Amino acid sequence: MSTLPSVSIVVVNWSGRHLLEDCLPSIAALDYPASLVETIVVDNGSEDGSVEWLGRAWPGVRVLASAENVGFAAASNRGAAAGSGELLAFLNNDLRVAPSWLRHMVEARATTGAAVAGSCVLDWEGRCYDFGGAAMNFHGHGTNRCHGRPYAAARAAAPPSPALFACGAAMLADRARFLSSGGFDPDYFAYFEDVDLGWRLWVQGEQVVYVPAALAYHRHHGSGLAAERRTRLLERNALASLVKNYDDENLARALPAALALLAARARLAGEGARVYRDVLAEHEAARAVLETKRAAVQARRRRADRDIVPLFAEPLRPSFFGQAYWQEQCRVVRAFGIARLLGAEHAGALVEGLDAFVEELEGRVESLERELAGERRARAEALAAHRQEHDRLVAEVERLRREQGTRVGRGFWRALGRSGS
Repeated sequence: MSTLPSVSIVVVNWSGRHLLEDCLPSIAALDYPASLVETIVVDNGSEDGSVEWLGRAWPGVRVLASAENVGFAAASNRGAAAGSGELLAFLNNDLRVAPSWLRHMVEARATTGAAVAGSCVLDWEGRCYDFGGAAMNFHGHGTNRCHGRPYAAARAAAPPSPALFACGAAMLADRARFLSSGGFDPDYFAYFEDVDLGWRLWVQGEQVVYVPAALAYHRHHGSGLAAERRTRLLERNALASLVKNYDDENLARALPAALALLAARARLAGEGARVYRDVLAEHEAARAVLETKRAAVQARRRRADRDIVPLFAEPLRPSFFGQAYWQEQCRVVRAFGIARLLGAEHAGALVEGLDAFVEELEGRVESLERELAGERRARAEALAAHRQEHDRLVAEVERLRREQGTRVGRGFWRALGRSGS
């Protein structure tokens, strides 16, 4: 490319100094002109000394500090507004990127004209996919395709392809179009804000692409929220996305079906049912706010749902485990005529969606099996070492006993000799 655009890289941080120690050096090592890259860390009220450490260790990084944790969405928007680059890159603090990451993203966005480009995200070791493309079911739950499956390096040569959304953990956006679209919805706090953004951009006539050559590496469990709060945000935000982004006809089918499935998850969740019931109540309370947001999105509609739905890729993918839930989903899909929403060309979507779902489960099982095998090896090695040490100590005790016995015997005979003289 003859003229490269300037880029502001926004990293949101919340008590993740230990994560930044890997993230920031990978940004510094990018094969992109350093004079065209601005790094902004938006700190969400960290309590681990992140801000002070950044000032000492990374004086060239611009730090925007908040007194409290306002969430990923709002913090990313703050960084976007403050950035000076033509383009915006968003990067989670628990990721590191390949040197060519930004260059591939910039080139993909330039050649496709897309408003947003998304990365391929691998696990920390680069062995398996963490995000190998976007998919979403009809009730707003986004997912990372190929999760847990072995990384196929040959796929990195594939050209950028249309995607419903880009993974917000590692994405690039045209700054002007990102801001014009409204950016991330700050009310989401975290989770599915990237799904909503991508869907909304397609509604507005823009496009999003997935770039398999742009590699980022994710440290699992590096950051995140408690499981119950995470579930609440995922469920709440998925409902908000479909309310905002479907056209009137499809919303009339999708929303009652989504609420029915949420109620089914509440019935089947056992001790975890409360969070699902809370989301149902919260959604009802937020109806007026969501309708206002919906009106703003629909006023800018430039593309019909029939041209967007194929990008869902897995529209009937279950959001809950177990045969009882899958059977309930089939009933709900038939009852609310979801097939009409998907279109005739998606007649086989149920089978295809479940095939992809099963493939992902297989990938997750393989990943767990590898982790368990590693634990077993570590325990076996520890046990072997313990047994070796145990045997050594037993031998040492026996030696000491023999030595002590020898000393006692010698003492006895000496005493006996003295008594006889």
